[in-house]
Amino acid sequence: MRKQQFTLWLVLAVIIVAVYSVVYVKWFSGATRGEQSVTVVLKSLNVRLDFWQAVSQGAETAAKEKGARLEVKGPLQEGDADEQIRILDELIASKPDAIVVAPIADERIPGVLAKVRNAGIRLVVMDSTLELDPPPTIVSNDFAESGRMAGRTAAQEAKGHLAAAVIGDDKNSSITRARLSGLTETLSEYEGGLLGVYFADRSEERAYRIAIRLLEERRPPNTFIALDEAAALGAARALKDRNLAGSVALIGFDSSLDEIKLLESGTLSAAIVQKPFNLGYLGVKTALKLIGGDRTEPVTYIESNVITSKNMYTPENQKLLFPFINNR
Repeated sequence: MRKQQFTLWLVLAVIIVAVYSVVYVKWFSGATRGEQSVTVVLKSLNVRLDFWQAVSQGAETAAKEKGARLEVKGPLQEGDADEQIRILDELIASKPDAIVVAPIADERIPGVLAKVRNAGIRLVVMDSTLELDPPPTIVSNDFAESGRMAGRTAAQEAKGHLAAAVIGDDKNSSITRARLSGLTETLSEYEGGLLGVYFADRSEERAYRIAIRLLEERRPPNTFIALDEAAALGAARALKDRNLAGSVALIGFDSSLDEIKLLESGTLSAAIVQKPFNLGYLGVKTALKLIGGDRTEPVTYIESNVITSKNMYTPENQKLLFPFINNR
C-alpha cells in the first residue's frame, strides 16, 4: 500500500514539475526564443548613411538583450515615401507585435500608421514629431532644444554680434519646423541677429547658390546655420570659393563623413549631433515595454551634443561621430 502511495506521489510530482517547466519556458523564456517580434522601419537602409546604420545597430542591441526577434526594413533611397508606405502595408498583413518607425514626411503616412494601430500592432514613432490622434508613443531627439543649441553656439561664435542666415531643407518637415522654432527663439534675443531663413529643398547646389548670393549682399552674414547635410555642404563650398572658410561661422546638424571632414578643417565651426545609436536602442526597448504591457513615457527625448574641432577627439564625441565603429 505504501509502495503504491509512493508511486502515486512520485507520478504527481513528475506531472507538477513538467507543468511548471512548460509554464516557465512559456512565460519566462519566451522572449529568448524570439516570441516578441519587433520590426524597425527606417527612413533609409542605404549603407552609406551612417546615421541610420547606427540607429539599426542600437535597435539590434536592444533586441539581443531581450531575446526579441527583430527585423529592420526601409527604402534604399532616403525620402522614398512610396516604398516606406508599401513596407508598412506589408507589415500590417504580417502583424509583428510592434513596429518602430521613423516616418518620412508625407501626408499619407499618418493614415497608414493609423491602420497599423487599428490592426492591434504596438506603434513607436521615432525621430519625428508626427501628429496622430491619439498621440503615439514617441522616441525622438528634442529638435526644438537642438535648435536652441545651434542658436547659442552661433551667438558664441559671433561673440554676440550676430548676423545669421539659416538654410533649411524642407519647410514642411516637422523636424525643420521644430528646429526653427528653437533657433528663432534664441536668435530673437539678438536684435537684427537673424537675416533670414532660406530653403534649398535638400539640394547642395541650391544651398551653394543661396549662400553665394547672401555673401554678395551689402550686409552679408557672419554666420550660416545649415539645418541639414546638403545645406551645410553647399554653404561650405560657397565659403571656400570666397576664401571665407573659418572667417564666417558655419553651424550644422548631424555628422556625416563629409561634415566631419569640414569640422577637422575648421570650415564647419560646430555640429549639433544626435545620438542615433540611442535612438534605435530606446525605440526597441520602448516597443518591448508596450508588448509586455509595461508603463512607458508618452515621449522620450534624446539629447544632442555640440561638437567642434576642439572637442571632437574626446572619447565620448568620437563615439557620436563614428557610431558604427565605436558601438561594436
